Parts: sequence; structure tokens; C-alpha cells
Amino acid sequence: MAGADRLKEKILEEARQKARNIVDQAKSQADSIIKAAKEEAEEKAGQILAKAREEAEEIRRRMLTSAQLEARKTKLRVKQEMIEKAFSEALDRLISMPADEYEKMLAEMIAESVSTGNEEIILSHRDKKRLSGNFLQLVNSKIAARGITGNVRLSEETGDFLGGFILRSGNVEINNSFEAVIRMRREELEPDIVKILFRD
Repeated sequence: MAGADRLKEKILEEARQKARNIVDQAKSQADSIIKAAKEEAEEKAGQILAKAREEAEEIRRRMLTSAQLEARKTKLRVKQEMIEKAFSEALDRLISMPADEYEKMLAEMIAESVSTGNEEIILSHRDKKRLSGNFLQLVNSKIAARGITGNVRLSEETGDFLGGFILRSGNVEINNSFEAVIRMRREELEPDIVKILFRD
């Protein structure tokens, strides 16, 4: 009977050993699986985080670019508004000159513009009212000083402009209204105005 007990004990011991080996192996496999899963999860988390950082950086870059573009547009718009205001104020100052100075300047401009001395002058409604009765005589005397017979006359009609004049000879009209002169010379004058207004 003792032999049977020993045999039974041996079988049980072998079974226990096998069970321990199986448990140890299962534990080892489970640890490996857990470790691999943990490493994969960390790697994926790292990838997700890196991608999120890249996307955040791209969004930041886009927002910065957009803000810079918007700032440039605003700066350009403000510059254009200031340039426009400079030209507008120049026109206001021209038409707001004291009457005697204005009359002399206009007479000079007309005298320099005539070619035959027989042209017709179209003035603005405002100028026609404010210029003196001697204006035409002043213009013709300045034309005569150039060696041209001064025989220009004022038109009955008035022009739709603020200041300056239109010189008519037959069917040909030369627009020397201040608005037209400023428009024509704007391209030439604008770089200088930009330098004056926006010294950096």
C-alpha cells in the first residue's frame, strides 16, 4: 500500500509541477502580451500626440499667416485712405485759397495753357461767382505778355468741377480742372506723398 501511496504522491507532484509550469508559462505569456500591448499603446499614444502637435502647429501657422495677411491688408487700406485724404486736402486747400491769390494763380494757369489767344474759358459755378470783374482782363494781359494776342472769353456755361478751368478752342477742350490735374499727376506724385506720410 505504501508503494501505491508513493506512486499516487509522485503522480500528484508531477501534476502540481506541470500545473505550476503551465501557470508560470501563462503568466510569462500574459506579461509579454501586456508588455507588448503597453509598448504598442505608448507608441500609438506618442504617434497621436505627435500628430496632434503637428496639426496644432499647422493651425497656429495658418492663423499667424492669416493674421499677418489681414494686418497687411488693413495697413494697405489705411495707407490708401491717407493718400486719398492727402489728395482731397490738397484740392480743398487749392479751392480755399484767398480770392486774390486764387485769381492770380488761375490767370497764370490759363495764360500758360492757351495756344491761339482766342479760346473760351469754362469755369466752375463757384469760381464764376467769386472771381472779380477784372479777371478776364488779367488773363488777357498775361497772354499778351507771352506775345500772343489776348482775346480769350468766358463761357456762359459752367463746369461740374470744384476749381480750375476747361479751355475750349472750337470742338477741342483741355480739362485743367483741379480734379483732372490731380488725377493726371497722381501717379507721379503718389511716391513722394507715400515717403512724406509713411517715413519708417
